[in-house]
Amino acid sequence: MAALLADIRRLYAYRNLIRVLAAKEIKVRYKSALLGWIWSVLHPLLMMVIFSLICVFIIRIPIEKPPLFLLCALLPWFFVNFSVQASTTSLIEHASLIRSADIPRLAIPLSVVGAHFVNFLITLALLLVVLAVFLYWPGWLVAWLPLIVGLQFVFVLGISLGCCALHTMYRDVRYVTELAMIVWFYATPVFYPITAVPQRWQPLLAANPLTIFVELYRAVLLARVMPDPGAVMLAAVHSFAALALGIFIFNRYNSLFADVT
Repeated sequence: MAALLADIRRLYAYRNLIRVLAAKEIKVRYKSALLGWIWSVLHPLLMMVIFSLICVFIIRIPIEKPPLFLLCALLPWFFVNFSVQASTTSLIEHASLIRSADIPRLAIPLSVVGAHFVNFLITLALLLVVLAVFLYWPGWLVAWLPLIVGLQFVFVLGISLGCCALHTMYRDVRYVTELAMIVWFYATPVFYPITAVPQRWQPLLAANPLTIFVELYRAVLLARVMPDPGAVMLAAVHSFAALALGIFIFNRYNSLFADVT
């Protein structure tokens, strides 16, 4: 606990560096793109259209309000996917900074996750605006969103810290992560309801932490009902367990990063 508090204090002291690195991450990502940051909005919208057509006209999965059903899963999924994959290689990409400056190395993956978190918040805010325009506002239930979003940030940060530390030591981790994210996508009810899965597989699917987050977003934004407190507690357990494990792995190899990058 003392070590964790020391890390938090040091990160706070370098908060300006984290903001600069996060801003750089956003600028570099869209630097050569004609539409710039607008792609962060277009990407989930295009995926929503594609999956809506597949679900409605090809697979014919019976889902309520396909566009909203898909967006409630695609937005949090993209946050996880982009954050983890970008963070995995972040220490290698900032090798010169690690070797030449005495900075908290946690700041590097934290800035990457923070940059993608900003994109996520923008797209989520736009979704809420659309819901308000089309008179589908979830009312007071939006008060649950800061808690759900905050827990997901903690979860994503934990996964990202573990992946970037392991990849810095073992360069195969990048490719394992890419394959794992593909499997994770299909193991999460993004474009299908969990009830469409054979009943014997549903408990396994429900144990997926991202399934819990997707169902929480759908409860608030699609069903417009209060999230299950048990699911919120389980999401919290997954999130802080992921963070604790990520910090443990990161600190386990922290002293070696300057030698292997």
